[in-house]
Amino acid sequence: MSFFSDEETDSLKITRMILHVVGTKHFEAMPERALEEEAFFIGKIVDMAAAPVFMFKAVSTTRKEIEAIAAGDTSFVDGAQSLAASFNRQHVVGSADGVLLMFELAVKDPDVKIYSLIKYDYKLALEQNDGAPGKKLRRIVNALVDEKRAIQKTALVRVVGGVADQNISATDRTKQGVDLTDYFADFLAVSRAVSDTELSEITRKVLKAALQSCIAHLPGQDVAKALKKAQANLGTRRRIDEEAIVEAVMLAAGHPEDEKVANRLERETRSRVRKSKLHELSFKPDRRILRQPYMRKIVTTEGVTILFPDRAENPNVTVVDLKGDKKQIIVDTDRVTEDSVVTPKTGLPS
Repeated sequence: MSFFSDEETDSLKITRMILHVVGTKHFEAMPERALEEEAFFIGKIVDMAAAPVFMFKAVSTTRKEIEAIAAGDTSFVDGAQSLAASFNRQHVVGSADGVLLMFELAVKDPDVKIYSLIKYDYKLALEQNDGAPGKKLRRIVNALVDEKRAIQKTALVRVVGGVADQNISATDRTKQGVDLTDYFADFLAVSRAVSDTELSEITRKVLKAALQSCIAHLPGQDVAKALKKAQANLGTRRRIDEEAIVEAVMLAAGHPEDEKVANRLERETRSRVRKSKLHELSFKPDRRILRQPYMRKIVTTEGVTILFPDRAENPNVTVVDLKGDKKQIIVDTDRVTEDSVVTPKTGLPS
């Protein structure tokens, strides 16, 4: 995953856990719970482990509390109760009531501790009551159901040697994209470390790399044209996520019918999405970035090199196909700003 390394995911264990009801007027501090349903909760923690695009502000009470717990200066119970009380105070009217779970997790590296906070909505569930006549269904109102939508907010903090990492993973399903509600951001005392503009720029690079790696399968083997088509597709979306990027690449490749080709395109794209840590994110496209043309480079056998913005609208460089492999390149310009002589590269000292 983007927050956990592969080694951490394989060795992840819950060492302590506690649960508090939040959203109520009268907060009640609860004792630590015995470990239960570890596989269920680890699955939820790993599944929601988004890339750390937030960072703690210079002053963060939450960060200090977590560091104190990790260092043993504060007991896990006292620290978790204090954090839950603070979360409950900042919980705004209109937000759904639920439970705040806090976990301390261990990994293979003994110097590393990871703390997970999950705000879980209460959900209505029905359970078969085997002890009742006719095994009638029983209503369970305060159920923690196995459903991603039930998880409202999450935060993951890695502590190494008693010091919390500046970067933090956080998600909030009540907000579109990677933003957080004000009260949750204030509780954590975090701000965005990576903007939508930066994420859109990373996406451009992912598209280019994926399409370039599959150039043989593109219409006319034209990476520039395919890239413009993929970017234009993403620029029209409300949000960009892994599935949207894969769909844009498939569209740019002309939706190949050959299953092997389609599988390779998807595999190459998803691999690059994961390496760029975009696969757990959903963000608003910066249309200015996605409309920005790449620089296209043409080199001829005669030693002519042309570098120009490959614009879809109002292009001023036209490449005309002639007979055979011949091409004619026409440059339309309002004014020449430089006409100089460049020393050729001979490989010898000047």
